[in-house]
Amino acid sequence: MTPDVGLALLHDVGNDAGFSVEPTQAGLARVTSHGFTRTARIRAAAVPPNPARVGRELSEVGEAEALLYVVPRLTASLRQVALADARLIVAAVDEGRVVVDRHEWNDGEIEPPPRVPRGRKPWGRLAVARALLRTSRPRSQAELAAESGITQQAVAAAVRTLAPLGVTRAARGWTAGDPGLLWDSFLTEYPGPGGLRRRWVAAADLVSQVSRAREAGRRAGVETLVSGDVAADEQAPLRRPLTAVLYSLTDLDLSARSVPVVGDDDWTVSVVVPEDPTVFAIARAWQPGADRASVTDPVMTAWEISRSRGAERDEAVAELKRRVLLERQGG
Repeated sequence: MTPDVGLALLHDVGNDAGFSVEPTQAGLARVTSHGFTRTARIRAAAVPPNPARVGRELSEVGEAEALLYVVPRLTASLRQVALADARLIVAAVDEGRVVVDRHEWNDGEIEPPPRVPRGRKPWGRLAVARALLRTSRPRSQAELAAESGITQQAVAAAVRTLAPLGVTRAARGWTAGDPGLLWDSFLTEYPGPGGLRRRWVAAADLVSQVSRAREAGRRAGVETLVSGDVAADEQAPLRRPLTAVLYSLTDLDLSARSVPVVGDDDWTVSVVVPEDPTVFAIARAWQPGADRASVTDPVMTAWEISRSRGAERDEAVAELKRRVLLERQGG
């Protein structure tokens, strides 16, 4: 797959659709739509990128930039992100389909797609998605509300919105008919937990750093959840943990043994005080036999892993997905 075929498709469709894509230099193109111009980084691939890669590469793109994928076909997860985020442009050359500025077109036929609604972050809906991924057992709206930490009314709205992703109502409740698609959708759509994220670095080994951070939480009388590499090492061990994420109900001061870090590099422990109100409720639902949840649910862990550093991120996310989809069949 070469960039030229994708650029040619975009040029042909753009003549009718009202946008333009012009190559400027190797690996870059200028995209103009509705009077707004972005500089797009071109990525040509023989296989469409998975959600983890899309999320990671899109996180490196600024508001005035774009990421242009030239791929054979438009996957459901790639379409969903492109229709939600104007920074993602897709040219699916085998299908003659493109997505530009949150609109999808066929070559020679204009098809306005559904707009993704703006407004509040979809934390409740995505919590219901994670609850449905936990087990294949159908559950009522009341059960899903208890697991997700939201109201039954919010669950009712969530399952309606999740219906295109295979969420259906059976005789005994709601279930996920296509859990793999639901997993991919979460990784691409989750906006992050919001709130506060503070990064720290220390010389001690990572296990000791996590233990001290959790002890700081216990002294403060607040609940904490381990996530990221360290949680993945417990839920689906594959690679050596390099960093740890600790979700906490309040901020923790680790300055006695650690140094605060500004930026995304060289930190070892990140403390997150989430604005997302569902994080702790879903974690408890995934660990029903414990007095208190100790790690984030594996879907949230996968989201953190997809944005971590180091090798084998995609493989670690894939292993978490494989285990969740396998274990959920046990009910």
